[in-house]
Amino acid sequence: MDANTFNAMPRPELTHPYVEARHAASVIMLRQAANTLEVYVQHRATTMDFAAGAVVFPGGRTDAEDADFDFGTAARPVLNTHVHGWQKTSLASQHANQAFTNSSMMLRTGLREVEEETGARLQPDLMHPWANLTTPVGYPKRFDTFFYIATPDEDVLPENITTEATHAEWCSIQSILDDAAAERIALMRPTKFLLTNILERGSIKALFVGDQVVEPIHGL
Repeated sequence: MDANTFNAMPRPELTHPYVEARHAASVIMLRQAANTLEVYVQHRATTMDFAAGAVVFPGGRTDAEDADFDFGTAARPVLNTHVHGWQKTSLASQHANQAFTNSSMMLRTGLREVEEETGARLQPDLMHPWANLTTPVGYPKRFDTFFYIATPDEDVLPENITTEATHAEWCSIQSILDDAAAERIALMRPTKFLLTNILERGSIKALFVGDQVVEPIHGL
């Protein structure tokens, strides 16, 4: 992830006073058909007070209850991997137990949001830390968002069951970027940046090459 590339992208004028960034999770569900990478996206309702009309990934803010959720011992190896992946982000801690709790909280947020918005029940081992972006100071709402990549099995069939989106669908990443360039759809800076980065990798297999430690990006 290249922070300089992200911060060089056009952005709206920032006019709001300081607002604290809230924790959130977003899940990029991917599948590959031949040489085409597809992603599951939602088309946000134009009546929403955040990202109105934009094409987004399923996700949302962390709830207080997410920190209390216990995945059990079976998920501990997965969560240890997540602790490693998030070690440079705000989820990190000098205390191993706290870092583990923070990673568990964020994983629960991502899984819960996907189920609430799409009905899909993803398993923890499908979730891979991918990116961490913090909204710049100056926006009316700010989020410290943790993005996961997930590759659901074919029998996982997400649906649009949230009132926050008018519809949702699997689309090729290239077609989304093309539609955004032609101004047929609206993409927020993080969404465009992440989709471009994923497409540059070329395949799902290529996404998991190398160390998966996430470099946080603090938007400017």
